[in-house]
Amino acid sequence: MESEEPQPKVEADRSWRDMWDTYHPTMESMRVYVMSLGLLVLVWLVGYWGFSVTWVMLGLFIWMWREKKIRKKNYKIQTARGVAQNEQSTILSCVQDLPSWVYFPDVEKAEWLNKILAQVWPNLDRYVEETLRLSVEPAVQQANEMLKSFQFSKIDLGDEPPRVAGVQVYTEYVKKNEIVMDMDLMYSGDCDIEIRIKRFLAGVQDLQVQGTVRVVMKPLMSQHPLVGGITVFFLNRPEINFNLSNIGEVLNFPGLSSLLKGVVADQVAAFMVLPNRFPIPLVPDLDTSRLRYPMPKGVLRIQLKEAKQLMSADPDFFTKKGKSDPYCILHVGAQLFKSKTIQRTLEPKWNQYFEAVVYEVEGQTMQINVFDEDPGVKDDPLGNATVSVGQVAKEGFTDVWLPLEDAKSGQVRLRMTWLGLSSQREALEKMERMKRVTDMDDMSSALLFVRVDSATGLPPKKKVEDVNTYVELTMGKQHEKSWIQWGTDKPVWGQGFTFLLKDPHSEELLIEIKEERSKKTIGKKIVPVATVLEKMKSSDPVFLEGPKGVKIEMKMELILRILSSDVSEESLEEEEIPLTPTMTTLPSTPDAGPSSPLMLPEIRLASISETELSSTPDSPVTPVPKGEAGQLLMTIYHSLNSSKVLVTVHKARNLLPPRGSKVCDAYVRMRLCVGDKKSEIKKTSAVKENLNPAWDETLGFPASLAEAKQGRLEVAVKHKRSLLKSFRGVDSWYLGDVEVDLSNVEQLEVKGQPQWFDLKRDVGARLSRYASFISTRSGAEQ
Repeated sequence: MESEEPQPKVEADRSWRDMWDTYHPTMESMRVYVMSLGLLVLVWLVGYWGFSVTWVMLGLFIWMWREKKIRKKNYKIQTARGVAQNEQSTILSCVQDLPSWVYFPDVEKAEWLNKILAQVWPNLDRYVEETLRLSVEPAVQQANEMLKSFQFSKIDLGDEPPRVAGVQVYTEYVKKNEIVMDMDLMYSGDCDIEIRIKRFLAGVQDLQVQGTVRVVMKPLMSQHPLVGGITVFFLNRPEINFNLSNIGEVLNFPGLSSLLKGVVADQVAAFMVLPNRFPIPLVPDLDTSRLRYPMPKGVLRIQLKEAKQLMSADPDFFTKKGKSDPYCILHVGAQLFKSKTIQRTLEPKWNQYFEAVVYEVEGQTMQINVFDEDPGVKDDPLGNATVSVGQVAKEGFTDVWLPLEDAKSGQVRLRMTWLGLSSQREALEKMERMKRVTDMDDMSSALLFVRVDSATGLPPKKKVEDVNTYVELTMGKQHEKSWIQWGTDKPVWGQGFTFLLKDPHSEELLIEIKEERSKKTIGKKIVPVATVLEKMKSSDPVFLEGPKGVKIEMKMELILRILSSDVSEESLEEEEIPLTPTMTTLPSTPDAGPSSPLMLPEIRLASISETELSSTPDSPVTPVPKGEAGQLLMTIYHSLNSSKVLVTVHKARNLLPPRGSKVCDAYVRMRLCVGDKKSEIKKTSAVKENLNPAWDETLGFPASLAEAKQGRLEVAVKHKRSLLKSFRGVDSWYLGDVEVDLSNVEQLEVKGQPQWFDLKRDVGARLSRYASFISTRSGAEQ
């Protein structure tokens, strides 16, 4: 009998489907009729009320712009969903839309993990719902006064699970009691989430998330369950996109939509992007604050120097060259730094310093975005670049010109110094001396890590439910605020905060406990940092002074670390550091003079380990035999991000001038040859009247890593002739050449140090090839 009970429901569903099939065409026709009628009535009203045709054109333009954005967004959503369901067929169907140089890097697949996610996904609804309601919902409510009524009214993850495109497990620079791995996460599912703010209901659909997730399993134990806890976080801000339904469709208008998505991205960054982490304890007695807030690894000091050859975003009809108002935004995890705006120039000079606290070295990147400021409208992007923090940490100090991606031209110069954390008090004197030598008194010399645990002895109230408190820490101009603990007179926060100090001898930490409603201070204490300087650490309870002599006991931990650099003070002078070869067989001579800055590679999903670098920046410099026609300094490596062989032509020296001249206008031309295939010829600009020219230009050749290792580079240095001068022979423009066998370049996939190449000047061979070409062309003409 129980098996027959659902029959009425099945029959009802079937009758509804039959009714829908019968009346759906009629309803669709009615919808088209109503829309057409509404459009005609609108056109009639425009004429009746005497509106100008300009308003009609403006409205039509806005409508077309919105429809184009919606179609583009829907195409991306459908493509992403297709990849999640059937990656191979979707990619093959889109191959015709991809450029010919796109190749798939050799990544470690994790199909077994995707199968597990697909099996577990339906059971994660409740866990994710609890996480959103208990963690995300209070965080959003505290973010803004207008969002206090924010709540999730519906959470449905849908049937499409997230997809892991690749997994990398780290085996180097990892402690023995932890397992660290990175996962390339893509989610483009059919979730249906509804949020309510007061009486307004908005839906979130077509949610897309893409980013690199780091999973840390620690500590490893010899007892069940072998792992004490799991920490999950994004290394950098993920790409987030979504559509709004119900009343939220109003916010899909361009401008409001980007503003809303920016707010959502900020909340995600405050929750799961470094330095923020999401801990999952697996044993009952584990202190999750140690997982969520570990000690930082170091500080990255960034000097944003200048840029050159930027694109013109504001055309100038008088000069026909155009200008831009450029500024930079730097991202290191959830930390954001913005430079000042330089008005009307394509060669801005910022010369600004920023300091970013780094919590993960391997795999962490810094993203640089250059924009043209346009007050009142959206700023125009001028390009972007990415730097590996791990590689900067290995080199200690780097002065680089970074080519801008997604731009026709442009480079940005950065000087970066890696500062480790020392527990030795003597390191403070060295850092202060270095600051005086380099005239950087405004820079930090120490780092204070504050872990706020709990408090007891709060002033009593009639109802414990009315005790809602939070902690506010102040160090100079930096203010940090903890979460609000609701309805308890023994709050437990378990949070960590980081402060950069200019002078630990004189700075003070202000600790306050405040009420959530009145913002009234109920406990206060000033702690001089100098008291921590003696032992570099303090775990003693701090007693805050409350009203009417009440003493509030706060359990907290203060850890002081001195910023230290292995780079000598002389190398931090304004001139650029000398190049020290690592992967070269022909290093430069010590008397070669100052070298041009290095070029960092594009960031890879996998971080660069120390074994991938053949030596350190302290490698000895050995003499190099000089080429008969001079030498050319180049950096050659393969970028997995763009699937290109990138060649940075730095400079040349001791070039031989062309016949009948004492100087030359030198430029470099080259091409990549793989078997019988030859790429397009690429050229640098010409440097006029110089036998030791410097270019610092990067040329790219599309090729996979496997093809690159079988190829060779044909490089020639030539003299740029004037069209007004007569042809005076091959040796009047040919200065020298070199052929680079890429199979002999060690670790081509890793960007090493620049290498000097000897140029040869075999004019006879050039004449022979030229004569052969002439005879071949003459025979073809006959």
